Amino acid sequence: MKNQKFCVIGLGYFGYNLAVYLTEQGAEVLAIDNKPDIIDLIKDKVSVAVQANSSDIKVLRNLGINDMDAVIVAIGEDFEASINTLANLQEIGSKRVIARVISPIHERLMKLMGVNEILLPEAEAAKHLTNKLVIPDLLDFIELDNNYGIFEINAPNAFIGKSLIEINLRSNFNLNLVTLKKETKKGLFFKIEKDSIIGIPSPEYVFNEQDILVIFGSKKDIEKFMNVHR
Repeated sequence: MKNQKFCVIGLGYFGYNLAVYLTEQGAEVLAIDNKPDIIDLIKDKVSVAVQANSSDIKVLRNLGINDMDAVIVAIGEDFEASINTLANLQEIGSKRVIARVISPIHERLMKLMGVNEILLPEAEAAKHLTNKLVIPDLLDFIELDNNYGIFEINAPNAFIGKSLIEINLRSNFNLNLVTLKKETKKGLFFKIEKDSIIGIPSPEYVFNEQDILVIFGSKKDIEKFMNVHR
């Protein structure tokens, strides 16, 4: 597989972390921002970091943006800079452009400009928090659509010492156990050092207090399950 190349324009909290995570995954990352202090912070964490004004089309051409597999425009509050940058990328023929939007009006303009890949990190964070508030004991989740998802919860007290076949999640709760994570604790204050995945559990597996259940099912069924075992 060829080494992937990405450009991240706008190094606020979202763009900065995206550039660093992509680099950690082995990608070549060109990080661009107009603030020198941000460039100083990230220059040793990505392949190339450049202080530049992305509203200037000559700058983008000179940086070889067209060689990138994707360009992510992560500019935050500077609405005009975001629009100008996207227009420039379209003009120079970037193969794939992904844009972060910061408001409904911004999103509408992106769609009118023909930008089909849109990021809504704030909206996604709000949705994520909503689900965690509505289901208080939920540790984490991945939403697959409006109805279904993958949910992480601590093993309920009622499960401890019982086997998976005794619990029978599928028949009793219409839920499927995907895998189990185990908390590895270490130190004086029992801080979690890391989680380990045990793979697909056998029907004879006996639950213990360190287990985190990774469950597939509907939000409606997981809420019922959590209410029963609260």
